[in-house]
Amino acid sequence: MGVPRVVEPARDADLLEGFRRGDPDAQRELFERYRDRVYAIAHRFLKGDDEAARDATQEVFVKLFRSGATFRRDAQFPTWLYRIVANTCMDELRRRRRLLLFGDLPDALHPTTAPEGPGMMQADVAAAVARLSPPLRLAVLLRYFEDLSYEEIAEALDSTTGTIASRLHRAHAILARELAAHAPSPPGVKESNP
Repeated sequence: MGVPRVVEPARDADLLEGFRRGDPDAQRELFERYRDRVYAIAHRFLKGDDEAARDATQEVFVKLFRSGATFRRDAQFPTWLYRIVANTCMDELRRRRRLLLFGDLPDALHPTTAPEGPGMMQADVAAAVARLSPPLRLAVLLRYFEDLSYEEIAEALDSTTGTIASRLHRAHAILARELAAHAPSPPGVKESNP
């Protein structure tokens, strides 16, 4: 479901060492390599708000480049990056909650247009994922859209694999309930009216 991973261990090692030293070419290449992935996570997490996702993506890379020297060589770069993405998206949600204290958010932050056409089921799934609580939503996005293992998600979210398993189990139950209500009846089965 997610973006396929390109493994270039020797190139990655050189790139990460350049990044740690603050080499602008290494920073640019890391940005080019990961920006679409970061944007996709932020976009899904922030319920399809393009502007907020672009802002979050920019903020992620600003944080990343400011803290490049602290990157540990024994850490996996994508895991470290996902932790920054998760924290940035959670910060954005906290900021939005503070705004709610002063009035409603504009409709653009929470699109409500109904999907039409053949992509309706995909839109239903996206909408159901968007309604999950932030911790559940982030676990689902990292597992199914970024194809991370439970261990990688736990490391990215500074959690345990048991907690991640629990969050995914709860998310599955919620999504199954919500999506069952939207599922079309099988051919030949008449819907009954109570």
